[in-house]
Amino acid sequence: SQLGVVFFLFVIGLELDPRKIWSLRRYAFGLGAPQVIGTGLAMMFYWHFFAPSWSLALLLGLVASNSSTALVLQLLKGKGELEQDYGQATLALLLFQDLTVVPILALLPVFAGTGSAESFVWWDVLYPAGAMIIMFDVGRYLCPRLLRLAVAPNFDETFTAILFIALFGGAWLASSTGLSMAMGAFIAGLSLGSSEYRHRLGQEVLPLKNLLLGLFFVSVGLTVDLSVLNGHIATILLHVLAIVVFKIVVLYLAARAMGMQHGAAARMSFLLAQCSEFAFVALGELLALGTETQVQFSIGIIVVAATMIMTPWLNAIGILWSRWDSPLALKRMDSP
Repeated sequence: SQLGVVFFLFVIGLELDPRKIWSLRRYAFGLGAPQVIGTGLAMMFYWHFFAPSWSLALLLGLVASNSSTALVLQLLKGKGELEQDYGQATLALLLFQDLTVVPILALLPVFAGTGSAESFVWWDVLYPAGAMIIMFDVGRYLCPRLLRLAVAPNFDETFTAILFIALFGGAWLASSTGLSMAMGAFIAGLSLGSSEYRHRLGQEVLPLKNLLLGLFFVSVGLTVDLSVLNGHIATILLHVLAIVVFKIVVLYLAARAMGMQHGAAARMSFLLAQCSEFAFVALGELLALGTETQVQFSIGIIVVAATMIMTPWLNAIGILWSRWDSPLALKRMDSP
């Protein structure tokens, strides 16, 4: 099911211009850093009531600060809003969140109390970054030449093979360096986005993308163990409400502080109020380290899945709230 996200992020990368991505760095760092740090710290104080230490509470807060790239981009792309200003800002913010996965995973044993700070080395961060730069250069300069060689004699099978080698090669390289497969596929697609074969590449992967992305959404529902609801439903609802409210408030304030209009800030804050697929990985790591019990793990999985399932409804509320000030503004204009 994770291949659905891989194919989806590859298609998103194909449709973007690398120069446009670079132009979004203001949103990525100016909005992404305050959102991740602000949400992480705010959630830390909440999780401290349930976690045995401040460091573990901070870890859970940082994990909760990430949002689902697959769900959010699918909604924006389906509505044709990815090219709008708040859509581009949302994309930049999601990319920044994906980059935070590496240091969070590298420091996870330290936050969980099962490792020491001396075990963390900068190589754990620099190595993935260097690998992604090399992969982008290979995809931008080498792959288009190979595709051109395959197109000249009309070798369709060779063209498809080069495409999938680039896609899965990028996903594998990212996964082997600690990044998500989806991030590697996005870099691979972004590197091929300036190729003259961009549209043909998209048509080749579109059927598989639609099929596997649907499988991903089914798998999210399969992770929910409804038997845990018995006796813990109040705790689960409290956690879901806390995550959604904290993320909406922090992101809305950060967006407004950057000068974004109310409408765009409202859409972004509600659209990114869910947890990400990365939370499943982090909870699994904590279970393997013995930091949490099986019941706590199951409760966490249900909470994460619930926030993701709520995404379409949260987006609908965000649309309504983004339009809230318009009738009031018109009323003020008409009044004497």
